[in-house]
Amino acid sequence: MTDAVHVHLHSVMGGTFPLRLADLAFTDTELVVPEYHYLTPLFGIARGKTHEVAEEATERYRRTGLAGLLDMAERTHRVPYDRLERVRLYDGRHVGRPKVAVDVAAGPPYAYRVHAPVDMDALGQALAALGDRRGFAVEHSDGLGFRPRASLRRFLADR
Repeated sequence: MTDAVHVHLHSVMGGTFPLRLADLAFTDTELVVPEYHYLTPLFGIARGKTHEVAEEATERYRRTGLAGLLDMAERTHRVPYDRLERVRLYDGRHVGRPKVAVDVAAGPPYAYRVHAPVDMDALGQALAALGDRRGFAVEHSDGLGFRPRASLRRFLADR
């Protein structure tokens, strides 16, 4: 049995290669991130597979809730709230997609671009209310949420 979902973000994309299509589900006790599809530029994005998979995930969530997404997931991250330090929200300005970055006590952040329509103000309010109850901060930024130097350092460190 899974906890009740308080805040749900559908159709987010993380990673560099391959890209990972996922949902973010803030439940009673933890953040659950089912990554349900890996996308490569040729076999995923160029052929419109992103939209097909996102629609399938949306329908599965409607029918069976979070459990359905967990069954569909190729990989699932679980972040208990005592390990979650902060959620950073970026509006994407007028040139990019909104971004959600989740900072944890140890390790790199979980960062995802939002590919579904989202009201960032309402999302921020809902997450702030949950964060007040569960002990994590929420920050809003006008911007893309991209730091080229930090990304390059992280990429080179992984080699």
